[in-house]
Amino acid sequence: MGTTRQTLRLYWEVVSKHKPSFFVAFTAIPLGIMVTDTFLPYTLSQAIARLAHSDLAGLHQMLWIAAGVGLLGNLLNFIGYRTIVWHEACVRPKLFQSTFEKLIDKDHSFFANRKIGTITSRYADFIRSEATLQSLLVSRTLGNLLSVLSGVTVLLFYSPWVALLVAVYITAMFFQVRWRVRYTNNLKQERNRVTSAIYGRVTDAMTNNLVVRTFTGEKYESQQLQKLTNRFGKIWNHETGISVIEANIRMGAMALVQIIAIAIIGGITVSGGLSVAGAIFVLAYLQRISSHLYMISEIVKGYEQSFLDAQPMTEMLMSSNDVTDKPSAKQLTVTDGAIQFSDVAYRYQDGASDVLTDITFTVQPGQKVGLVGYSGSGKTTITQLLLRFYDVSRGAIAIDGQNIQEVSQTSLRSQISYVPQEPLLFHRSVRDNIAYANPEATTEEIIDATKKANAWDFIQELPEGLDTVVGERGVKLSGGQRQRIAIARAILKNAPILVLDEATSALDSKSEALIQQSLDDLMQHRTSIVVAHRLSTIAGLDRIIVLDHGKIVEDGTHQELLDKNGRYAALWRRQAGQKQQHKDK
Repeated sequence: MGTTRQTLRLYWEVVSKHKPSFFVAFTAIPLGIMVTDTFLPYTLSQAIARLAHSDLAGLHQMLWIAAGVGLLGNLLNFIGYRTIVWHEACVRPKLFQSTFEKLIDKDHSFFANRKIGTITSRYADFIRSEATLQSLLVSRTLGNLLSVLSGVTVLLFYSPWVALLVAVYITAMFFQVRWRVRYTNNLKQERNRVTSAIYGRVTDAMTNNLVVRTFTGEKYESQQLQKLTNRFGKIWNHETGISVIEANIRMGAMALVQIIAIAIIGGITVSGGLSVAGAIFVLAYLQRISSHLYMISEIVKGYEQSFLDAQPMTEMLMSSNDVTDKPSAKQLTVTDGAIQFSDVAYRYQDGASDVLTDITFTVQPGQKVGLVGYSGSGKTTITQLLLRFYDVSRGAIAIDGQNIQEVSQTSLRSQISYVPQEPLLFHRSVRDNIAYANPEATTEEIIDATKKANAWDFIQELPEGLDTVVGERGVKLSGGQRQRIAIARAILKNAPILVLDEATSALDSKSEALIQQSLDDLMQHRTSIVVAHRLSTIAGLDRIIVLDHGKIVEDGTHQELLDKNGRYAALWRRQAGQKQQHKDK
């Protein structure tokens, strides 16, 4: 129930901005249904009663009233449905936007722990559920409820016993539906989890289709998916079986109610308490009420499914971020670009031990510092802490004396150009990917950035040059080309602090040599932190910090570290030996 309330609150945040249209539809549609389904049959029955008594004047009068009632019902329906269409046209775009903004504001760990395909599918479910719930409430629930209540009231005047019989049936049906909802809740939750797993599995296989094909994993993926679909089928069969049994019970009970009602009406009519025309009206009216009552269970199922579809996204939106701005967060002001790590330690939330311990170093303004070490030593984690993708467990990180946890994340990241180990590209054009760093950049500025990143030559050879769409995650480009696009984007951003996380790792030797000079130029007059696996790419930096198991074990220039004959010297000799062996071959 808590999630249901949260879902309604999220929807109401958007719907409440268009209260007038919502309440017009909320009022007009149910009233239109009630007028058409209750008052119109009543006035027609009165006309038939006048006809039975050969009262032509009364007949004509009731027909005119019936025409007016029918016109009123149609007018209310027209106003209501036209308003709800306009209302939804206003609400749906805002819901798309507000949900996206809440999602995109989630922190790094949120996306790291979830499959993107599942997020996007649940995003679509969440938007669709709002329209379904609104339709159920306005067009079906209130209209049916008013029709049933007014119908029972009308029956009360003709036969209190029949009205009481219908009221007892409604009460029994209410408890039956309530029991079914409680009984099948766990089944629905499990079906929802299995459905999410199916979406995630399919998205995973499609996204990594190259791996699937090269490792001939088609059959394996199909088998793994079949396990999930088989589970889904069993849950669906059990859940639907309960609904079928419930529907049969409800239909049998309604048939019994109708038989008893006919017996009651027949007895009243024979005794002269009700005319034949009145009896026909009561029985026809009872049939109409029965159809509305039968729909109530289907409406309840609609609510259940809609809230079930919306639940995963609601839980995502309501989850708290691990990294948040303080209410008093200020804008980061970078004057020199000095970076200071003071006794920094970091441990993953579910980790048993620190992955970084006692990290203390200072990068002077304009200094170029390299981070090296074996895989898992903590190099990338340091850059992620600097960007506040995660917050430190202990200690502090400051830029120009400003603790980065005291400033806004937006202002922090706006001052850092970042090139990650894996080049991240949108399924958009080359131009859009580069200009993402500065949407206001001119074509000349974009081209200049590509030239500095040694990317302009291959871009000119693409089918549509800068306007070539690179495919999902840049799949249409080679690894080196993707990396150079990412570097061009960083160049265009022109931030005072530069972070390169193995930015040349995807380049071949020729491309690496071509772009290294561009990176050297880019680092001039910028405070730079460079994570590198190939030590040759950082040998000329001002300082090199060597990490091992999350600790700083050496710190100095390339020559100083070689003279120490420690961890860095061992790494250097190993890479030099591997390079020599490669040349000998």
